[in-house]
Amino acid sequence: MCKVDDLIEEYGLTAPGSDYDSIDDYLAQRWTGSDGRSPEGYKKLTDWFNKRVLKAIYEKHGRSTVSIHLDREYNVIINEDNIQRTELAADLEGDGMDIDELKKTLVSHGTIRSHFKNCLEVEKDTQASTKSSSNSREKAIASAKRMASSKTQDILPDLTETGVVPHADEAIIDVEIRLKCPECDTRVPIEDAIQRGYICKEHMADSQITDSPDNPTTDSSDNAESDGGTTPEHQDKSKLNCNTSSKSLFAICLLSQALAIIGEQAPNLIDTITYTA
Repeated sequence: MCKVDDLIEEYGLTAPGSDYDSIDDYLAQRWTGSDGRSPEGYKKLTDWFNKRVLKAIYEKHGRSTVSIHLDREYNVIINEDNIQRTELAADLEGDGMDIDELKKTLVSHGTIRSHFKNCLEVEKDTQASTKSSSNSREKAIASAKRMASSKTQDILPDLTETGVVPHADEAIIDVEIRLKCPECDTRVPIEDAIQRGYICKEHMADSQITDSPDNPTTDSSDNAESDGGTTPEHQDKSKLNCNTSSKSLFAICLLSQALAIIGEQAPNLIDTITYTA
């Protein structure tokens, strides 16, 4: 038995709901995603387990276990640099608990990891995890496009009414997010960048990438653009001149710049949502 098992036995921790046989069953299914939900990483499961332990200790000492208070105090207990720690320590002492001893009682990410490996002997389906991450990326990109489309839709009636763009409110909005290389003028739709594994092969590709049907050496006109030409379609749309007296044109200009920023920040967005512990 490890520390996790000892705490489960000491505080009589039980499964959260009838869908799981035990705490260990819950941890295993939530980590692997075998219960039909997206799998969770070590950090989230460590925090979840520690809060169950903290709740049991609080109940033993007659302290409130309301979730919002428990979550806040848990964060203070595990973070020794929290400015509220001294105040909470005094409050806990009044209920017969020592804040430092509480922290020692709780488990670390490493302890949970060892519990999965040595005690539960479960393995995560990497294919399922990859599929879940892919779905999350697609949802995030679709959400960004819907937001941009909605903001554009709000502008079109004014363009029609003022005569700036006749029948603009009848137009179909087509939003595309493109990622631009910071070293050159190559631009590529975010979906294509994800599929082939790079934005610009010359400046932003992994050195291990080799030529293949899935990773062509030359960008086609459908997948990338170069701003080296003088035609309007090759101009950098993120550098529009917003010095205009027309409110409608000014709004469109700001929207265009916003879309360009979304494109530039998309890699960070994807890194965030695909992070697993």
